[in-house]
Amino acid sequence: MDIKTSLKKYLLVNAIGFGLGGLLWGWILYSELPNSGSPFHFMAIITMGLFGGISLVWFNKSIKNISKSVLAGFLGWGVGFIIAGIFVYPLYFSGIFILSIVPFINNPVGDKIFELINLKPDISIGAFWLVFLLTGSIIGLFYSLFLKTKKWPLIWRSGLGLGLASLIGPVIGNLIGNLFNSILISYLTTFSLIGIILGIFLSWGIYKWRV
Repeated sequence: MDIKTSLKKYLLVNAIGFGLGGLLWGWILYSELPNSGSPFHFMAIITMGLFGGISLVWFNKSIKNISKSVLAGFLGWGVGFIIAGIFVYPLYFSGIFILSIVPFINNPVGDKIFELINLKPDISIGAFWLVFLLTGSIIGLFYSLFLKTKKWPLIWRSGLGLGLASLIGPVIGNLIGNLFNSILISYLTTFSLIGIILGIFLSWGIYKWRV
């Protein structure tokens, strides 16, 4: 990354790059309905790793840097999905338990919010927020190794970003999709926002802690 690049430009480019990867992720999941029941589709590794990786080094366009960033994305998402998959059940049920004890959840408004963090017909998003958090942390680790940034600041930002995105994305996605009475719009909006939020958190960490 060119050190002269402004933070705003860097955040914007990464929001677009990861957002495009998320848009394709959502479209792929929608195209496989009703057979898909999980958000962790293998094609997300390709779409997020490719477009996200390119956007992270957009202002430093050498083939070497692009290759390193894209490879970091592929490995981060791939290993993240595998490791998170190993712990998916304890993480899923722990995430549900934590959400259930949040004070505002156990009431009619909370029930509606809980409904909105998942996508129709049967894809859970927000219920897997701890899985997303772990996956995001692993993604951040790989980017920190390949792009030579400080590790911990990028790990926690990436984990927090993807974890929050898994809760915020489907709520906004469902609200907009319901407004247009379109499941497709719900999916595209949800996963675009997941990508955008992750991209912002990742680029924030890389810009601040590059070495």
